[in-house]
Amino acid sequence: MIRVLHVVESLAAGGIETTFLNILRAWREAPPWAIHEVLALSGGVLEAPYQQAADAVTIAASGDALERVVLGPYDVVYFTFERCAYRLLPLVVSRGRAAVVYGKGYDMGGMFRLNDGLAWQPDESMMWAADHVTFTTDRLAAGFAVPPARATVLGKAAAVRRFAALPSADVSTPNRIVCVANLHARKRLGDLVRAVARLRPEVGDLSVRFVGADGAGEGGRLAALASDLGISEACEIVGRRVDVADDLAASRIFALPSGCEGVPTAMLEAMAAARPVVMTDVGHVTSAVTDGVEGYVVAAGDVDALTDRLRRLLTDPVRARSMGLAARARAMGHDVVTVASRLRGVLAAAGGVRAA
Repeated sequence: MIRVLHVVESLAAGGIETTFLNILRAWREAPPWAIHEVLALSGGVLEAPYQQAADAVTIAASGDALERVVLGPYDVVYFTFERCAYRLLPLVVSRGRAAVVYGKGYDMGGMFRLNDGLAWQPDESMMWAADHVTFTTDRLAAGFAVPPARATVLGKAAAVRRFAALPSADVSTPNRIVCVANLHARKRLGDLVRAVARLRPEVGDLSVRFVGADGAGEGGRLAALASDLGISEACEIVGRRVDVADDLAASRIFALPSGCEGVPTAMLEAMAAARPVVMTDVGHVTSAVTDGVEGYVVAAGDVDALTDRLRRLLTDPVRARSMGLAARARAMGHDVVTVASRLRGVLAAAGGVRAA
């Protein structure tokens, strides 16, 4: 059995932190194959769940404390986030005995490289120093010159299996579009309000439900826009929910007109619930959605196209059901158990080689 140190930026509730917690839980439910220890550079609300999922958790911030941990007797050190790697990967490579695996997600460096062509040299330096690099998507992997033998595409992991137990939409399901996202200007949620206002004359009982934490008064601005467009009664802003299963079950379509995304977890949950999705072609959305198969992908800011694709799904239940079932099948490839198995293979191989 190998000993692995997983380095996370914090134990706060966030995208990477929550995703990796789910991976640890998936490993805990399977036969043991490694001793899993976690090093966090700061604490947070996920500390107790991490303590339950890992064999040991250390929170350290000072240079001396971090050095003592990462240079410990590990077979593998796995960096889950770029800022952790910038700070500690050179130390492990130069002075440690462990194999190094660098997990490259669609972080700031990756987003700037793919969207704006900005080549951030430290990324390449760390990747070439590491024994192996994992990427979240194929598109991300294609943006970096890592030898194929030392690179693995894991896919975005999400705990979607339980959403697959939700029934598909039927005649009893309300004509409702659901959007699960933090309420922020970069999400362009007003575009969805405008699309619903255009569709209301055709689908009189149509409504939209926004589920997510409000930020900088965005909820108030959405409510004001709905009032200006005369659809206040058709626009629900319900705030953040811990569990969105009921919101998905009570809706026909998931839509997110965002201007900036990675691979949204909420989108994968909706797909697993057999809801067709209408998304914008930003970030890495198309790594999980093919236009016209699991739903539709439109250009960010194109309210005409957004309205048209929603109309197609609302007025053609057969098409919507077919796309929803295709979405469910696609989402299961992103289930955390599946992705955890891929990552286990990478870490076990790296640890086995170093131990030998």
